[in-house]
Amino acid sequence: MNYKIAKADDHWFRENINCQYACPVNTPAMNYIERIVEGDFDASLRLNFMANLFPHILGRVCTHPCETACRRGAIDKPIAICALKRSAADFAAKKSPIKPMNKEKTGKRVVIIGSGPSGLAAANDLAFKGHDVVVYESLSVAGGMLSVGIPPYRLPREKIEDAVNWIKELGVDIRLNTPIDTPDKFNDLLRGYDALYIAAGAHKSQMLDIPGEDLAGVMHGITFMKNTNLGVLKTIPEKVAVIGGGFTAIDCARSSLRLGAKEVSVIYRRTLGEMPAGEIEVRMAEEEGIKIHYLTSPVRIIGGHDRQVTHLECIKNKLGETDDKGRRRPIPIEGSNFTLPVDTIIAAIGQSPDIGFLTERFGIEVNRWGMAVINPESFMTLRKGVFAGGDCVTGPRNVIEVVADGRKAARSIHKFLTSEIFAHRNFAKKGENPPPSPPCEGGDKGGVENRIPNEAREGYKFYYKDQAPAGRMPNYEVTPRQSQDALPMKERCSLNAEVELGLSKENTFKEAGRCLLCHFNIFIDEKCVLCGGCIDVCPHNCISMISRENIEVADTSHDENVTNGDWDAVMVIDEEKCIRCGLCVKRCPVNAITMRRFAYSEE
Repeated sequence: MNYKIAKADDHWFRENINCQYACPVNTPAMNYIERIVEGDFDASLRLNFMANLFPHILGRVCTHPCETACRRGAIDKPIAICALKRSAADFAAKKSPIKPMNKEKTGKRVVIIGSGPSGLAAANDLAFKGHDVVVYESLSVAGGMLSVGIPPYRLPREKIEDAVNWIKELGVDIRLNTPIDTPDKFNDLLRGYDALYIAAGAHKSQMLDIPGEDLAGVMHGITFMKNTNLGVLKTIPEKVAVIGGGFTAIDCARSSLRLGAKEVSVIYRRTLGEMPAGEIEVRMAEEEGIKIHYLTSPVRIIGGHDRQVTHLECIKNKLGETDDKGRRRPIPIEGSNFTLPVDTIIAAIGQSPDIGFLTERFGIEVNRWGMAVINPESFMTLRKGVFAGGDCVTGPRNVIEVVADGRKAARSIHKFLTSEIFAHRNFAKKGENPPPSPPCEGGDKGGVENRIPNEAREGYKFYYKDQAPAGRMPNYEVTPRQSQDALPMKERCSLNAEVELGLSKENTFKEAGRCLLCHFNIFIDEKCVLCGGCIDVCPHNCISMISRENIEVADTSHDENVTNGDWDAVMVIDEEKCIRCGLCVKRCPVNAITMRRFAYSEE
């Protein structure tokens, strides 16, 4: 095996802190977990606010790509980063973010269409920059899909209200019940503001395209969740079938139980391994008595003489070759048809944006999926000063990804408003948008350009310090992942009773202590005498002595000793296996080994 020498600069550190690199907004999880270990929940929450704006929300509903990337998962189970985010919010004394001090106003006016997480994130950052921001929301409540797409037993409404109120306190004007749904209304906004951000979300349900979809008793997932969350729908018949395998499908199923359904089934065409919904949500659904029919597709909906749904005909599948997304295609098994008796069918197979107010007269290109075409770097459309982001340019994504869009768009809008020349380049190909960056899995670092923008953490600095982790928890390397507390089953009958209760404070400390602290790294300098003492004490065999012929020099501009030195071997450390115990530092007889800490400035 050959090894490559690389320069350990800022980019190298960022790229090798897997959890932060995988997060769409680069949340410094390792830093806020450190603060939890120290018992400083206020500092931990401040670090969260620095990146993701809504830790009290994302600590409940984030799809946590950081955990998929967590190196601890290679040992046993990844750190419960999402739950620890919630713990920071739960146990901090000061719950709200810090307000800007006497920020000078720019005199520029920005309008945002949609008060979902992308629109709120953009509004927050633009207000911080001193711009006057107005948000138009068609619904009677702010929050977008946070408020009407996610049930309150997963996300209590007061948590959304807190976020909205903090943004209002910055001077943002949120106008409810004011839809922008016609070209004339959109044109009025173009004339009245210096910049416009379209963050309208994806509130239009996709059709099943099977016979019987027009029967009474068939509804679509987004409509069902919206009517349930707004209090319009208060009861539901006894037998419910939900079609789909995403978060919305599971939310529809669990909400149906709380609305009075006695039998709830989920119809999903692939296996649990391919199911988009989160593992916790699926497990809780099954605990609550919901039957999930895997490898099953709907064929037709059957109704009675009054056109009321009576049965759902399905067919069993087997998995075939992989599709363009890497998932195996479901193939119907001939002769495996069966029917389910049902009173209500909820189709939750996907959503799309509804931005029919855009027409050719505005000079904004719309692709074949009905989404505005944008510059993937600036988020600007073909029309100068009009930006778009979030679900309305990509289709449905998770909260943290659309928050990232809102923050990146806000940076571009600010640049547009304050620069004499705005570099508007590298447009997407005609009629296309770039696909959303996939979550990083293991060593896959997809979407680098979107994840580590040059201007990330504007106002913050990187720093290094020779330092070893302090106060490590005893046996942290073998401590199992801690579980959140949950509401007892008999108390889960209400839509408003939160089911996941978070980690207890005791388990929060245990879970935080499991973190391997990937922002600490071992360095061995030229004083090394190749004695091998570090190899002897390393508990996970992370350190090896490698001969010179197996070393490939990638970049030696920073150190001429690498190529010109008289050396025959080098010590190599496997960062993926290292648990940062520091035993090698203590063992080295010539002090050639040091541990260096990398972090964002927390000032």
